[in-house]
Amino acid sequence: MKSIRQSLVLVMVAFVGLSLFVGCSSKPSNSEIEEAVKSELQSNIPISWVGNLMGGRNAKISTVEIKEWGTFNKEQKYWPVKIRVVGSAELNDPFNQGKVKQFDKVSEFRFRKDDYGKWKASLSGGMFQ
Repeated sequence: MKSIRQSLVLVMVAFVGLSLFVGCSSKPSNSEIEEAVKSELQSNIPISWVGNLMGGRNAKISTVEIKEWGTFNKEQKYWPVKIRVVGSAELNDPFNQGKVKQFDKVSEFRFRKDDYGKWKASLSGGMFQ
């Protein structure tokens, strides 16, 4: 009886451990990637994408295309993904208010889950790409 209980506990621990590992390292879906990228870029367009030292805002993204998946980073718990993003954004420039710039860029994003299990994207190079 004792050995059956120990075996059952061991199987349960292995299952929970495997579930946690798979849950942390599973890739986001294409729709989750698109939603996370659009959310990240809505108010923070990198400087080099719009050719303005103040960057851009109010992005209108027309294309989010996955170019390449990286390997899951176990230590920092993120997926690196090279993504092509096509769209337009207003310049954050008081001298060019309302001016819209087009962009078509390939950049590396990092995808990780927040505390509520929702995928979040961040640009690897930040705003100064």
